[in-house]
Amino acid sequence: MVTLTEPIGTSSVVPEPRAAADGDPAEPAPRLEVSVAARVARTVLMLAGGAGALAVAWTNPDRGTEPAWHLWAALATFLGLVSGSSIGSGVARWQEVRRIQRVPVHRVLPVVVVFVLLACASLPLAAIYVGDALSWRGVAFAGIAIVGALPAGAALAAIRSLALHGIDGPPGRQLAGLLSLRRILTRLLSILGSLVVLITLLNAAGLNWGSGPQLPVSAVVFAGAAGTVLVGILYIPTAALLRRRCVAFVDQHFCLESVPRSQLVTAVDERIKLEEILAVNRTTLGELRAALLIVSPLLAGAASALLPLA
Repeated sequence: MVTLTEPIGTSSVVPEPRAAADGDPAEPAPRLEVSVAARVARTVLMLAGGAGALAVAWTNPDRGTEPAWHLWAALATFLGLVSGSSIGSGVARWQEVRRIQRVPVHRVLPVVVVFVLLACASLPLAAIYVGDALSWRGVAFAGIAIVGALPAGAALAAIRSLALHGIDGPPGRQLAGLLSLRRILTRLLSILGSLVVLITLLNAAGLNWGSGPQLPVSAVVFAGAAGTVLVGILYIPTAALLRRRCVAFVDQHFCLESVPRSQLVTAVDERIKLEEILAVNRTTLGELRAALLIVSPLLAGAASALLPLA
């Protein structure tokens, strides 16, 4: 049996509406309420990110002379748009986690600080792999991606805290919370993975053009590898801890030791179904396969190294 430090807890997740039985009046579907302020804020963040990235790309001295600049600038603008949107999405996921149970800031802040420090530490390595072709624009684009990833990273740290310390409440609310955390975790991986993909493609689009030092293909490989490692450092331990918390929940509330022999088959069937729902049978390799999205930029970088863009 898996033993964690504190008891599992509860969730404030709103239950799904009951399906109407035959002859009963159908229940109305729940309304999704999104405030106008939240939609406006996310739109503003997207536009600000896109405008900032385009402004950085506009400073390239080969702006009007290189046809490849247009593709590069378009990808840079798209990176800014996605980064701005990721801030809004990350904040929304953070709020979802806190609705399950409030997480003290002091449990989240150290993880975010370590993420930022690791991201900053990658810059000296970038200078080694990229050489003289490393420019302030490349650092700025990396910074745009990192800023967009921070809220999602904070949400991942909050999930890690809940998985480690547990949530409070009766079993039903615990289960609802665990299911919600699984769903949020998947969405956060998509947010972070998309940023890594875009920063890798942006570096690939900068190959083999420009009047200054040529960007080497190692820059594409490094961008994919560094982004993959940073996201993996946040995602994989969190996913593993959440899986252990789910295992502990199943062991605690669906223990087979005291089940009468006549009810054993039914109890086993219920336990197996719950394990499938909570995905507790995933191994570390399974988590890595689930995180294939964050590995794909490294593969794309290797492909670009073999087939450099013209």
